[in-house]
Amino acid sequence: MAPSALSVVQASGPGWRRPAAWIPQLKSGTAVLAIAASQVVVSLCLLAIYEGYKTYFYNTWLSLSVQDKQTADGNSQLPEPPDMESSLAIDPVVMYQEPLDWRSPMGASFYVAIANSVFAVFGLAGIFNKQRELILCFFAYNTAQMVIAFHFFVDLMTDTRIDFNGMPGQLTEFERATTAFIFFAFLLSCAATVFAMRSIEEVKAKQREENNRFMVLSNTLNFEADV
Repeated sequence: MAPSALSVVQASGPGWRRPAAWIPQLKSGTAVLAIAASQVVVSLCLLAIYEGYKTYFYNTWLSLSVQDKQTADGNSQLPEPPDMESSLAIDPVVMYQEPLDWRSPMGASFYVAIANSVFAVFGLAGIFNKQRELILCFFAYNTAQMVIAFHFFVDLMTDTRIDFNGMPGQLTEFERATTAFIFFAFLLSCAATVFAMRSIEEVKAKQREENNRFMVLSNTLNFEADV
């Protein structure tokens, strides 16, 4: 006796109606979710460090620099704030400490945080919506990020040992904090490259199972219509 359409629908379970219902069944899917969420947290921490340095650079260090020049010159009038573009023409080192310059260590961390957040969201959306393309983008980015983060980490380690005249007093502390979170980003990228490909294979298997269930349901409905 052929099964009824209702029994086939019940046997197929709620997974085909609720995309998130099968996530706990994915061995690697849960790991990708945890990694992507951790990457978002790391990116937010990098953003907080960057914004803290930018606030310190413009509100504190530049003001102290102006006051130091005023004291050294013995001038009672407040001098004009330094022009960053004209300073670059005189002192190329200013580029190294400028937070708005993407070539500076702190400036580069801002864009790394943005990229990490974007592709972490890709990973989260790919798992929740069973989109292999989004998970593949997440995997491809983390493969590149694994190399980029390692080189950035090594470069920041060198930057923490650099000292030059006129360097902001707290630059090294901000660089050390950034170095720690870039290292965490490197470790998460290594883990993501392992689990993302496994998740793609598991998503393929789940989609094949659902397609088979729909085929059984369609055949059963056609059979009952003929009867």
